[in-house]
Amino acid sequence: MSFPTEKQLCDRFDRSEHAVYFATADKRTRYYGFGVREEKFGADFQDVAAWAREQRYPVFGGFSFDEQSVTDSALMNGYFVLPEVLYDITDQHLWGRETDPFGAPTPIAGPAITSQTDEYDWPDRVQTAVDDMQQNPNHQKVVLGRQRQVRLTGKLNLATLLADLATQQPNSYHFVLKRGDEVFVSATPERLAKVNRGQFETAGVAGTIRRGTDEAEDARLATELLQDPKNLQEHAYVVETIVSRLQDVATLTLPDGPQIMKNPQVQHLYTPIVGQLNGDNTVLALAERLHPTPALGGKPVDWAMATIQTIEQHPRGLFAGPIGVVKPDGDGEMIVGIRSMWLKQWTATLFAGAGILADSDVQAEFEETGLKMTPMMNLLKEQDK
Repeated sequence: MSFPTEKQLCDRFDRSEHAVYFATADKRTRYYGFGVREEKFGADFQDVAAWAREQRYPVFGGFSFDEQSVTDSALMNGYFVLPEVLYDITDQHLWGRETDPFGAPTPIAGPAITSQTDEYDWPDRVQTAVDDMQQNPNHQKVVLGRQRQVRLTGKLNLATLLADLATQQPNSYHFVLKRGDEVFVSATPERLAKVNRGQFETAGVAGTIRRGTDEAEDARLATELLQDPKNLQEHAYVVETIVSRLQDVATLTLPDGPQIMKNPQVQHLYTPIVGQLNGDNTVLALAERLHPTPALGGKPVDWAMATIQTIEQHPRGLFAGPIGVVKPDGDGEMIVGIRSMWLKQWTATLFAGAGILADSDVQAEFEETGLKMTPMMNLLKEQDK
């Protein structure tokens, strides 16, 4: 059998009960998986690491952000799968035995959006955290998210969604995980941990501003972000925490200050951190050490996690959790499940968060979270064309 085309692989998503797509930001690593050989629900890092070591090829999935449960979901509370067949696009390699030949696709009309529900009281709830931080200087940062429910006239055309991801978010990681009537989609810019033969890579990503309408405004906004005290402080919390959690297991190399990472809708402060691991550390061992970073949780951690559970109205599940690919030798790459949505039947739930400090403007943070939902909203809007 000849290796299938990209279009054939995308079309197969719609007729497969179980499927996964993973692509790194540079697209040098890309996988399509279909079917289920084994799956694991709600497991912790050690359980998944031990299970992955028993397999012949990579497993895919994600961990729930915290211990809270999302009702009526087999996917959002932590799920990993070993696909029945796995296509490595980079190496043009097939794992597993193909028993489902690629036939002509069945056309699926994309759905329209019928309604949208937002958490308009979110700024008022976030203000209570701002008040707390103003009164308690040791409470330094908390990342608070909100969710938006979008109701559709039918199921998404996943082949169209995959194609739109490639054109709309070319420089982001892409992660699409389907199980039955549930699909989790992420176009995250953020790597949590990559491990390859003793070398590791991670990054601090925190601090956000919009893109400009032209090159001059875009450059001005980037300079503004690099000089903004609130965003620089928020970013420093993230980098300092990552360094403190890894310095006893690795030799670290990082620049003196942040760079700018540009995505289609927003630009971020970004500090790459690389190095050599000491001893036999796996990608999941690093992910467990790092999660949640202050880019997704806060500082101090215990207070931030409690505040998230108090102020946010819904459990996060895979939203902002570690998601990605794990190889049998312990190498792999875990990313952060943001710029994301969860699809269940005819409803899409979108998630976005913002780093809240004592001097945060809660209305501005509300607008920032709306901007961060734009990638997923654009994917939904493209369905009805």
